[in-house]
Amino acid sequence: MKFGESLRKERELRQITLEEISQHTRVHPRFLDAIENDDFSVLPAKAFAKGFLRSYARMVDLDEDLVIANFEYCQHATQRSGAMKGTQVPAKKKTFRRVFVVAVFLIIALLLALIILVTQGHVQINWL
Repeated sequence: MKFGESLRKERELRQITLEEISQHTRVHPRFLDAIENDDFSVLPAKAFAKGFLRSYARMVDLDEDLVIANFEYCQHATQRSGAMKGTQVPAKKKTFRRVFVVAVFLIIALLLALIILVTQGHVQINWL
């Protein structure tokens, strides 16, 4: 059973609606729904997610520390599986950026070398 699904089942066992949790905790219903659907990308930041989860756990009468520990475990497992699948797009962006910077540096170095050679008279350029 997934993390959010287990929270939903506990909430439903106690016959509490998301709206009731939202009113009591002042956490927007879309964030609560995202938590129950394991869609943590919707949440503003990990610190906020933990705060939301603590409020949720208190409202549903669950052990806050256990809920946070399970959340941390799920986050770690998700990150590991993402890394194992090779879905690290930022590494490709870093590689492209490095190649771009090196190319710009080489072009500038060649232009400087040409300017120095022309100004010292070693190379003459006939424009027309």
